[in-house]
Amino acid sequence: MNNTYEYFIARRFMRAIRRQRQISLTAAIAIAGITIGVAALVIVLSVFNGFSALLWDSLLSVSPHIIVQKPHAQPMPPNEEQIEQLEKLDPVRAAAPFIATKGFALRRPPGGEMIQAGVAVRGIDAAQLAKITDLNAYLWAGDLDLNIQPPDPDQITPATRRAKVYGTAIGRVLADRLGAVIGTEIMLGLVPKEVLMGQQPQLWPYKVTAIFHTGLDELDSALAFVSLEAAQRDLGQHSQISGIQIRLAEPFEAHHIAPTLATGTEFDVITWMDTHRNLYASIRLEKLFSSLVLCLIVMVAGFNIISILTMTVGDRQRDIGILKAMGATPRSIGKIFTFKGLGVGLTGVVLGNALGYILCWSQQTFEWIKLPGQIYIIQALPVKMLAIDFAYISLASVGLCFAFALLPARKAASLAPVVALRE
Repeated sequence: MNNTYEYFIARRFMRAIRRQRQISLTAAIAIAGITIGVAALVIVLSVFNGFSALLWDSLLSVSPHIIVQKPHAQPMPPNEEQIEQLEKLDPVRAAAPFIATKGFALRRPPGGEMIQAGVAVRGIDAAQLAKITDLNAYLWAGDLDLNIQPPDPDQITPATRRAKVYGTAIGRVLADRLGAVIGTEIMLGLVPKEVLMGQQPQLWPYKVTAIFHTGLDELDSALAFVSLEAAQRDLGQHSQISGIQIRLAEPFEAHHIAPTLATGTEFDVITWMDTHRNLYASIRLEKLFSSLVLCLIVMVAGFNIISILTMTVGDRQRDIGILKAMGATPRSIGKIFTFKGLGVGLTGVVLGNALGYILCWSQQTFEWIKLPGQIYIIQALPVKMLAIDFAYISLASVGLCFAFALLPARKAASLAPVVALRE
């Protein structure tokens, strides 16, 4: 007896199910349950992929993928040779010195009260901003011009007369909070880490030249880009930087590349996964636990496979006895009923994958489910299908169906030929 023979007998038993109303109904319920469970897993994971891809695209388009800095984030002198060496590495797309600090933004509207907002300020060389970030893709208004701006006769203030006015790019939420538009002059006060408590930092004038909208409130409400030269001026660090930020061709390889960069150096190498550890872990856990919960649907449907095979074993005892009398081994009998259970499971898995794919494809193509534009930067529910998800879902579902088929298959294999023929 070989697998071909056992598969042939299992197919005959599967066809016979159609003539047995009770078993046929149970089989249909099992297939429907597995189909719904697999389709639900495909849809949920694809939506998770869509939202997480949207989140990571927004976050990583602005945030550094890797930061190289001194221990405890101490200021360091710029090292052009080090930057050139980093840019020669294959995974590295760009590297640039930067200054990261916190402060506050002020604006006094004509005839109004002073408006203040806390900001995280990032100073980057104006010529390298477009290369080290994808901020251009999220510009809501204006241009990324962080250089010295020509004075505006209508907005000349005492501070403007005393200092050069640089351009700044701020988030849309921050701009709304300050009541700023393109060309509006605001005041920035950058706070060095070593500033004494109670000491008021000096205020410097800036002109809003760009407003970006990433869709992430964390960035849009409290982030401002200025030129590296302006940040050094404001902090009094004319020859110091916070570190070197690196942009990778593949951001999710950062945790593999970071140890290589840190080897044999005195610098700390920090990846974006370290900086946003809580967010990264929470998304991964949500996806994992959602998958486990939805697997319960497949498991509930899988119990019907036990019912189908148990009823089939009871109904086919005489046939089992005849097969054993003809020389079929218990192993072969077990395989026959295991193949039958897998047949039910595979039918549900194939239909579930097809249903999930069709629904996800239709959402991608026709965007049936809309999202409020004032909250999200997209207009429809994002969906991103990955082949690896289909493979994992299919393997897990088939594995569960195989496990559920083993118990009744073993019962069939253990039947004695004499006892089976008496029934």
